[in-house]
Amino acid sequence: MSEAQNLPPLRPPSRALARAFAGLAVAIWGLMVLGALVRAHGAGLACPDWPLCFGDFVPRFDLKVAFEWSHRVVAASIGLLYLGLAATLWRRPSTKPGMKRLLAAGAVVLAGQVLLGALTVWKLLAAWSVTSHLLTANIFLVCVCLVAVRLFEAASPSRPVAVGPRLREAVSLAMALLIVQIALGGLVASKYAGLVCPEWPTCQDGVWFPGFEGARGLHLLHRLDAYALVMLLAGCAVAARRIPRIGTVLFAAAILAVVQGGVGVANVLLRLPVEVTGLHSALAAALVAILALSTDAVWRRSGRR
Repeated sequence: MSEAQNLPPLRPPSRALARAFAGLAVAIWGLMVLGALVRAHGAGLACPDWPLCFGDFVPRFDLKVAFEWSHRVVAASIGLLYLGLAATLWRRPSTKPGMKRLLAAGAVVLAGQVLLGALTVWKLLAAWSVTSHLLTANIFLVCVCLVAVRLFEAASPSRPVAVGPRLREAVSLAMALLIVQIALGGLVASKYAGLVCPEWPTCQDGVWFPGFEGARGLHLLHRLDAYALVMLLAGCAVAARRIPRIGTVLFAAAILAVVQGGVGVANVLLRLPVEVTGLHSALAAALVAILALSTDAVWRRSGRR
């Protein structure tokens, strides 16, 4: 008997590792909510330097400093945890090249996110840095979610289902609209445009679209994109209602989008309370994760008939 025949068979990735990445995804989601609360409390520059805070690792605290400093500590902890989990998975003999590429992409996105976090402070909350920081955080969340789902699928393979090209294209368009919506939301927040339209469903003085110039244009585009996204997700949910798993996830995404729209309306009518602003960001991050996984699923199954 040869030496190769004496080797034990390679085991699929462990469910424990899949759960660890899923837990990390939840932690990233929580960090994004914490970041939204930092912004809502006006604490983005509570620590005016980076990586230190007033020249110290542990500064004197008030409420704003505590928000910003805790956001940095949690972010650093999540980054180190990701690198440790990624290294553990990378070293497994059963880890496929596609998974390694996904892990490497996550590491690159993480490095970019750290740099953007620093630039957000150094550039005094410039709109481009705040928005880029938000987008990159969402991309990192998606990377970790994809790793977790791949690991769960490898541990418990399931029977594939067929997905038609029209549904694939519709879900992909919804994902594109959501990316635009996140970018517009970041710009609305960073340019303090949340209340330039103080009414809903109209914008101001009973007028729906008084003009698309400046901050008001960003706000109105944010609304219009939200309407289009909700309608498109509702259509996707109806089209996929008989497809196992994918139909359920798309239905959840459509419901979440409707709730998110309602919270956005509440933000305007209640004049941007911190709690509602935090909930708005939490739902947005959850919707990004769910719709990204749906998009990944329909593309990987689109060739099967």
